[in-house]
Amino acid sequence: MSIYRKVQAIERVFASLEREVATFQDATGMKCLSGCGLCCKKPDIAATPLEFLPLAYQLYKDGQAYKWFEELRSEPEVSICKAFRPFVSEGDRGFCGQYKDRGLICRLFGFSAMLDKQGIPQLVTCKTIKTELPEAHSVAVKHIAEKQPVPVMRNFYFQLRAIDAELGQTLMPINKAIEEAIKAILSYYSYRQRRGA
Repeated sequence: MSIYRKVQAIERVFASLEREVATFQDATGMKCLSGCGLCCKKPDIAATPLEFLPLAYQLYKDGQAYKWFEELRSEPEVSICKAFRPFVSEGDRGFCGQYKDRGLICRLFGFSAMLDKQGIPQLVTCKTIKTELPEAHSVAVKHIAEKQPVPVMRNFYFQLRAIDAELGQTLMPINKAIEEAIKAILSYYSYRQRRGA
């Protein structure tokens, strides 16, 4: 499968997730608090390279892939996501500078569930939502307990792995995942250019 087709397949998974998250939010009242961004400041977020393939592809199209790749390689000790913007300008949707192409973990966190050892879905959300929106949190927990629809993290990671098992298998620090996704894009197009010459 070509890189472009992989990106399209990943974007279809993301679109499906967005619909499920919207349904869950409508049913429960769960939402991010305006101006929060605390989850983006977490230094130990893990992700797979595959979930950042759309971002890497967009960076390549915009002529930014080499720049990002070199910056990520030169600063391996930086643990906060490279797409994070500490200051938000008027009109911005949030702290993510690459919101449209954010990874799967960024889309799932706060509005999805993990299966516990018994296979029962448990809400995965942040402390801020729990404390600032306790009623919505309670509704969400009850919603899940009543076996109402909720996006399940595992299901979406399985869907991604079906697109590319190698890039979708290993969890790593978020910046390393972005770096590996960019490397995959750059390698693919470098090979195609050499073949075309």
